[in-house]
Amino acid sequence: MPVPSPEALALGRAWRLAVAFEPRRGLVGERLARSVGSSLEFQDRRAYQAGDDVRHLDWRAFARTDQLFVRQYREEIQPRLELLVDDSRSMAVTPEKAQLTVDLAALLGTSALASGFAVDVIFLGDRSERSSLERLLGEGAGFDGRSTIGASVQAASSSLRPGSLRLVLSDFLSPHDAAGLVRSLARGAGGIGLLALLGKEDAEPVVGKALRLVDAETGEHLDLVVDRELVAGYLERLRRLGEGLERECARHGGTFASVVLHGGIEELARDTLVERGILIPG
Repeated sequence: MPVPSPEALALGRAWRLAVAFEPRRGLVGERLARSVGSSLEFQDRRAYQAGDDVRHLDWRAFARTDQLFVRQYREEIQPRLELLVDDSRSMAVTPEKAQLTVDLAALLGTSALASGFAVDVIFLGDRSERSSLERLLGEGAGFDGRSTIGASVQAASSSLRPGSLRLVLSDFLSPHDAAGLVRSLARGAGGIGLLALLGKEDAEPVVGKALRLVDAETGEHLDLVVDRELVAGYLERLRRLGEGLERECARHGGTFASVVLHGGIEELARDTLVERGILIPG
């Protein structure tokens, strides 16, 4: 069971979350919503109406105009990040891919916490378990689920909190309907982001290699020799998969990024997450 690396934790404490987010409701905190609420941040004034809170009467305006006005305020809320981590076996087909997943989850979660967010971690597996950032940082992830990403998201959708920012870490390589998947994630959200995490051989299969392909979820296998035609067909399907997810994310005002394992966690995050406006380096 991989746990976050010290480098990922250090980056998380130094960097900040930057992904677009429009909170909808929550507890009193540091961010301001567009709705009218009861914080001390003045927004506007309007004519008094029967039933308005008299504590908000603007007596200075009354002295100038002889008309009653009430002050309106912007609602302060604490933003919340729901970090959905694919806990299926496909995320641990190699130790490097499993480490990439927990490192990016830790980096995003820790940077969100440093940016003033409350953070929940949801492991997308057979039971789609809601957990805490502390558990992720201390124990990592088990990667023992057999459910597809589509089934896991559907199972978790009823427990997602309205107004939260939702970031999903998965390879998205199991069968799913992109439109339905993103729609489930975007419903009631303050913002969404999908990160497709790919190992080296996920992104660049080696031509001429004899392989036994094993479905990490079902255990079914297929023996084959990887030729150029097979690789070309696979890469075309992978391209269409990414384009479909990116298109659906854009439709819901979200962000999509494909993260391919290379170099260290800082180099990888700068090349993808910073470039796509998800993180701001310290």
